[in-house]
Amino acid sequence: MHNRWFVRGALTLALADILLIALGVRAGFPKLMVWLPAVGGPVLAVAAFRGAAALTEGALRTFWRRVSYGMGAVAAAAVSQTVDVGTTEYSGMPPIGARTLLLYVIGTILAISAMLRLPGGGRSWRQLTTAVLDVAVVAVAAGIASSQYVGWFIDRFGVTASAWWLNIAMMAIAVAGVVVVVKIMAASRSPVPRAALWWLAPVGLCGPLSTVLMSVLSPWPHLNGSAAVLPFVGLFGVLAARAQVRHLGVLPRSRRAAASRRGTAIPLVATGLTSLLLVTVFVRTGHLTVVQVGGTTLLLLLVVARQAVALAENAALLDTVANQAMHDDLTGLANRRFFADAVAGARTVVLIDLKEFRALNDGLGPDVGDALLVAYGARLSALARSADERAVVARLGGDEFGVLLSAEPDAGQGDFAGRLLAAADEPLQAAGHEVLVDVFVGVAEGDFADLYRRAELALRAAVASGGRLVRYDASLERRLSRRATIAADLRRALTAGEFHMLYQPIVELPHGRMVAVESLIRWTRSDGTVVPPADFVPVAEDTGLIVELGAWIIDTVCAQAAAWRRAHGPDALRSVAVNVSARQLLDPGLPDLVAAALARHGVPASQLTVEITETAVFGGGRALATVTALSELGVAIALDDFGTGHSSLGLLRTCPVDAIKVDKSFVDGLGGTPQQEAIVTALTGIAETMGLRTVAEGVETAAQARRLYELGYRHAQGFLFARPLPAGEIDAMLDRLHLAA
Repeated sequence: MHNRWFVRGALTLALADILLIALGVRAGFPKLMVWLPAVGGPVLAVAAFRGAAALTEGALRTFWRRVSYGMGAVAAAAVSQTVDVGTTEYSGMPPIGARTLLLYVIGTILAISAMLRLPGGGRSWRQLTTAVLDVAVVAVAAGIASSQYVGWFIDRFGVTASAWWLNIAMMAIAVAGVVVVVKIMAASRSPVPRAALWWLAPVGLCGPLSTVLMSVLSPWPHLNGSAAVLPFVGLFGVLAARAQVRHLGVLPRSRRAAASRRGTAIPLVATGLTSLLLVTVFVRTGHLTVVQVGGTTLLLLLVVARQAVALAENAALLDTVANQAMHDDLTGLANRRFFADAVAGARTVVLIDLKEFRALNDGLGPDVGDALLVAYGARLSALARSADERAVVARLGGDEFGVLLSAEPDAGQGDFAGRLLAAADEPLQAAGHEVLVDVFVGVAEGDFADLYRRAELALRAAVASGGRLVRYDASLERRLSRRATIAADLRRALTAGEFHMLYQPIVELPHGRMVAVESLIRWTRSDGTVVPPADFVPVAEDTGLIVELGAWIIDTVCAQAAAWRRAHGPDALRSVAVNVSARQLLDPGLPDLVAAALARHGVPASQLTVEITETAVFGGGRALATVTALSELGVAIALDDFGTGHSSLGLLRTCPVDAIKVDKSFVDGLGGTPQQEAIVTALTGIAETMGLRTVAEGVETAAQARRLYELGYRHAQGFLFARPLPAGEIDAMLDRLHLAA
């Protein structure tokens, strides 16, 4: 806010100065009046510089402090010149004492020192050569202009000692302006914003301009050339400080942009102004001096050399940009664009996706994630070059990589995918961490125009199936086409009512009495075609429709549980189980949805069991929070297919589990060796100790049922007792149980 007031004050003083000069050529007034804005302008600039220094730090703060010292000397010189004018009678050139000239020179030297000590940053040799030539062009142009200025000064003010001292002071101020311009051209990464430097540049013109105005205003003794320019010195200084303050918090331009826009116009403008000056001199005098002719020749040679170097620099820059456009910034590998263009010459396309990279990146941090990508890119390059020296290795985006192999399969690349999988067993070094990274791999081989698309299909199939390696074949295309068809039909099927629920009994051992049921969704199209759950459930999860489908399942199961309670009593079934996917657990609204369904149908929460997989909650986070919220509703939680996912006994402590369902693969080992029965035996002991119910899944023989009972299992489920049944058949079984009781 204070910076804005500085600008308004400096602008007011500059306008007042113009008004005083306009009035002074028509009427006289006290000669000290014009010095009020002349002193006020530099004083405001000093205050603005100090304010900019207070808001910055490091090299910026040092720079603005140094510039404020220089402007402070100029302000003191203005006060000193005011005293000279007020205490001396004069006609012609206004008096300027030695003290005043010394203060102007000191201020100029301090300003030049601040500029020269401002860091400028590094650059390439071409950029440095261009900058040197730019400086030379400006210096020669300034020299030609100075020679003309000196000649005019001598003709007008003579060669007295005071005139020479005045000329030295004014030339020093002009040099300060040239130094600012040179600094702007030479600095590739100056901490001071360019706008601030450009506002400081015109200050250098104010010195010579003041002597010109001295001559122009000499008929009016109450006016003064120095007083006429000093308010503008202050205004330019205040505007420079304002540019610095406004720049704070703004991201700097890219180095490349700064280099390319560094100002090819500066030497051209300097050359153009010099040419205009020489034309004016020639028109007025009819000749040019030796200095002017020689300087002009040198100037033209410098401009030609500068443009030649600039063209070479631009060509190198274009090569760099073209290279960067085809390569990944992080790893230095080829990027997707280059990869897609190079596929035409490949015999084999291999696409790789890093397993669980997002979890690693979130857990270890983005710096480690970036280091891991670089390390894997180096590993992949080494493997690919060993298989094919002409191999193209690319990072296609995120954690996806690609390899193009051009040699025939029997020339060494046939086992490339196998070596790629084997390498995943070796840890990578990433920012001080040893990380094991497994991969999904999709491979397409042959002489086909669409190898890239085929490899993408193979990779997609590998990710979807959880397998490590998938090679493209025609059956894959058919499966993916079927998957796409299922995805397109899912929502229509839900709207059309093509889904229905089956219920598989859970029995109590040893007598086999039904005590609970597990609900299972089925899809039968209107034409009678049955779509297996293994086909449509993963697609529903991938498309996100599982959330809407899951809401329908929960409502349908709660409605059916309420119907059984009304028909057979509240104790007919202890529990009705419903499966909930990992994607549903990421929905924070799931607990409210379950609570609403239970309340709508009048089913107590204790009669509903939510079955989840270990993998869904292994990582904790939002999924585990959702399970905890469901448990707090009073809903029972069961771990389904226990032992086949990310099995961890610690999960039984952190997750609010009420029951574990032992997977069929362990039940199949019953009756074999002790090693085969070990897990089933151990689980029942752990569950009993922790107060958990156990349910053995996939029981198909009476021998398995007997052995489970001997091991302590009291609940089982499987084809031995019943296959999944419609709700009506569960009703019939409940009726028979009631009659038997």
